[in-house]
Amino acid sequence: LANPLVLKLLPMRVSHLCQRSALLQRGNALAAMGKEDEAIQSYESVFPLVKDEPRCARIDWERHSLYVNIGNSHSRKGDFAAADEKFTTAEKLGTEHIEGDNVKDGKGMVACAKRARAFALKRAGKMDDAKKLLKEVVDQQIADNLEEEKQKAEEEAAAKALAEDKREEAASN
Repeated sequence: LANPLVLKLLPMRVSHLCQRSALLQRGNALAAMGKEDEAIQSYESVFPLVKDEPRCARIDWERHSLYVNIGNSHSRKGDFAAADEKFTTAEKLGTEHIEGDNVKDGKGMVACAKRARAFALKRAGKMDDAKKLLKEVVDQQIADNLEEEKQKAEEEAAAKALAEDKREEAASN
């Protein structure tokens, strides 16, 4: 069912994935202990492991998480400028997906980066900016939810109409 060459490489890819996950979790543990510089080093050590990976939502979410986590560590260290640079990069990944063919993941990435930036703004004493940004995120989520509900209702109406047409067709035969 699978190409033998791909199967031969599978253990290497699984090992690679486990290493990336371990480094990410190590960074999270270090950050939880307040060891922000070590956490940043752990997160940054993942980037060389994903640099040759294809651009897709799964890998970009991984990259996105790294940028957000590094930004959060910089924020906790009191370096809002460095944090904001990482949040901007994370947001850009999402924007690229929105402009491409993966709007849902893209919007999720953008919202996550904006939330992280808002909390960093709060930590930096810029409460009004933080509130404004969080309001933007909430407003976008409300708009997306309404659009999703509208689409679902339209799909249900179309399915109901199709079923009705089939019943009428069966009754006339």
